[in-house]
Amino acid sequence: MKFEEKLVRLRKSNGMSQEELAEKLGVSRQAVSRWELGSTLPDIPNLTQLSELFGVSADYLIHDDYESDNDIPKVKESSEIIHEKNKAHCIIFLRMQ
Repeated sequence: MKFEEKLVRLRKSNGMSQEELAEKLGVSRQAVSRWELGSTLPDIPNLTQLSELFGVSADYLIHDDYESDNDIPKVKESSEIIHEKNKAHCIIFLRMQ
């Protein structure tokens, strides 16, 4: 599902008109209309506001292949990432000696 389809569905499921959404975001109704038609995309601050307003992630909004937030790949815990990086650095250091 494309961004514009997600935006229309989220707006309507929250009972908002384009005008009401535009007011909440501080943009024109025409800007919302262009987003929903797919002729333009919101900038990052507006994308962030949309994700907060509708309770979805920005990743969900911008990735066409994500049908829900559940489709977003899980990111490793930061401690796991640090551990993996440290392990890789140790291996490199040992090979250099």
